[in-house]
Amino acid sequence: MNASVVQPEGTPHSWSERVAVAALAVVIVLGSALVWIGVPVAGLWVAGRITTDPLRFVMFALLAIPSTMVALGWLLYRAGGYYERLRGTERRGSAPPSWRSSLSEERASDRRRKGGRPLIDIAMTASAVAALVVMAIWFFFYATTTLAPLP
Repeated sequence: MNASVVQPEGTPHSWSERVAVAALAVVIVLGSALVWIGVPVAGLWVAGRITTDPLRFVMFALLAIPSTMVALGWLLYRAGGYYERLRGTERRGSAPPSWRSSLSEERASDRRRKGGRPLIDIAMTASAVAALVVMAIWFFFYATTTLAPLP
């Protein structure tokens, strides 16, 4: 029996398509972590290397870090669309955005049957939560500067 005939709809047919889907999944997950953890750390490091004035350091960081995060997020969004197209699970119709699905009356089981959430949504959410946890751990346990007492 020919394996390409029995493939369920939405499954990559060739070996190269499967490798491309796996590679894109890795790029999306690692890129999401890079957006929330790598870009801010690297941006602060670069700002410290190229500036000596504290005001310029802050201005560089405030301009460079968000713009880099937006650019990388856009690239990840494009990679996520290509990933979903390769898997055959592109978004159908005009569904509400993922962040609004909890406000609707749609049941989670119905949503899973329709195809679930895209990988980019899951990866970005998980990496943002991980970044917040890492920042909180650093702030409360490893930061050397003490907070000033209230007046």
